[in-house]
Amino acid sequence: MARPLVYYAVTIFMGCITCLILINNPIVGAFIAVIFLASMYFTIDKKFFYLVVCFFIIGIINYYSYFNINLPSDPKLKVRISDKSTYYCSARYNNKKINLKGNIFELSEGRNVWINGNFKKEAVYEKGIVGTYTVKSYEICDEDIISKIESYRKGLYEKFSESLGKEKAALVMGVCFGDSGYIEKVQKEDFKKLGISHVISVSGLHMSIVYKVLETVIGYKIALLFSFGYMIFTGGQSSTIRAFIMIFILKIASKVYKKYDSLSSVSLAAIIILVFRPFYILDIGFMLSFLCVLGIIVFNKKIRKALYKLPSTLNESLSLSISSQIFSTPYAVVALKTFCLGSILSNLVLLPFYTVVVILGNMGLVCSAFYRLFSLINYGLFTVLMIIEFIQKVLVALLPEMLYFSYIESLVVFGLYLCYLGIKKGYMQFKYVPICIIFVLVFQNYKVFPEVSYISVNKNNVVLIQYKRTAIAVTTGNIKGNDLKVPVKIDRVFENYTGKSTISLSKRYTIKLICNRDKLEAQVCFTQETNKKQNVELLKSGRDEIIPFKDIVKLENDETYVPSGTIINKYIIIGNKVLKFSQGLEEIID
Repeated sequence: MARPLVYYAVTIFMGCITCLILINNPIVGAFIAVIFLASMYFTIDKKFFYLVVCFFIIGIINYYSYFNINLPSDPKLKVRISDKSTYYCSARYNNKKINLKGNIFELSEGRNVWINGNFKKEAVYEKGIVGTYTVKSYEICDEDIISKIESYRKGLYEKFSESLGKEKAALVMGVCFGDSGYIEKVQKEDFKKLGISHVISVSGLHMSIVYKVLETVIGYKIALLFSFGYMIFTGGQSSTIRAFIMIFILKIASKVYKKYDSLSSVSLAAIIILVFRPFYILDIGFMLSFLCVLGIIVFNKKIRKALYKLPSTLNESLSLSISSQIFSTPYAVVALKTFCLGSILSNLVLLPFYTVVVILGNMGLVCSAFYRLFSLINYGLFTVLMIIEFIQKVLVALLPEMLYFSYIESLVVFGLYLCYLGIKKGYMQFKYVPICIIFVLVFQNYKVFPEVSYISVNKNNVVLIQYKRTAIAVTTGNIKGNDLKVPVKIDRVFENYTGKSTISLSKRYTIKLICNRDKLEAQVCFTQETNKKQNVELLKSGRDEIIPFKDIVKLENDETYVPSGTIINKYIIIGNKVLKFSQGLEEIID
């Protein structure tokens, strides 16, 4: 069997996916397992099939064991803070992520902490979180090498800030070291619009630049050692781990006179990462990193040949940019529900300048103790960043806005892409699929019954109300449409809502919204027959209609952790009943 590592990587990935589905729906999970193993049985040699089954079982066991954690009876645990923001804090315990709640505002990333409290299993599969720990008390441990690295990074940011200013220093920390916590939300939105968000998360591009410069100066052995250190310093993200493994295999293969195979190399990297972090199957960064590399491996040479008339430098840049997006763009549309129309142009124009920033920023890391040399590097950084800022402003003004998709629309785009590939290969029956897709698009957002959902967006209360073809969102804070990670297009968002108002859905249903201490309370009211209009209308704040209510049901907002932008509770009004859907549970409220 040629390239067995490719089969093993796909198999361990499918094992993890199957386990996730088995946990949520055993019948569907078992069906997928049978279909996958049957397809393997009839397509590969029988002697390799048993190895494939072993890797499949490893994937299932590994994923299941990760999310089924048994904490020791001693309520006092030693954890390391892995992620800390204003609204969110997570830690690692035995390489497993747990969400922390309680009085934890003084904790900082990278520190080991003894915590005392109560643990509750609440798996958040896409984040790799196994549960929530309510902290009653904590004790900060002495610094170790990891916490010292984190402290050094903070000190480095302060040094860059003194010379470049906070905004540009934040950009350097994000571009060079993957620390995007200092970057303002407005800057991040510009990066998304330009399709260059990968620049502020350390990726294979960063690792390859750093390694190439180091190898040129100090040779491949020490360059590999320093590249490993750079991977640790930048947080060990999936893309940098993948890039380091591929670079390591490439260099070792050449020294032992073995032929380097890109597909086998990237497959081995995937196996290693999924063994230690199986939850990465739902990690967008992990998927995009590997899909970009696969696109480059499969299509880069073909595109370069097709563009042979272009100048060599432009040909290389354009073919690399296009090939990297062939597999990643359909996935990004489905996962992120966005598409940047000007991403290829933005990458072509800006990436050369950001490459210089990566080199100068890492030189600043090495030379931060030497004041004059560090100042000289910062002068170069400031100049390049000013050029980048000017170009980005021009591109943001000229390029079209990002396209936003609902979940169904993103699947439609992906389906059309598959149809195109099928028709191109000669399967003409695919030409009828778009006709079916049109019907899906027409009825995708039509709600026969009224729906009211509570959504958590960065601690803001958001109530989403949908009926027929209309959807509105009401919030006590400020949000953007793409902050609501729900499969629906919002017709209108009412921000900074105060007071109380009534939303008339139909002759029978009325939703009453009351703002109480920055918290939104919603009530569904079953009214007597009136001549009210059957459209969704938000009345002015403070105006309360007098309606002869027959019954009132209070819709509660559970205090449950979910990723920002996702639904906590959903209520569907059918007849004179209200169905509540909360974290996979369903109940009827009379």
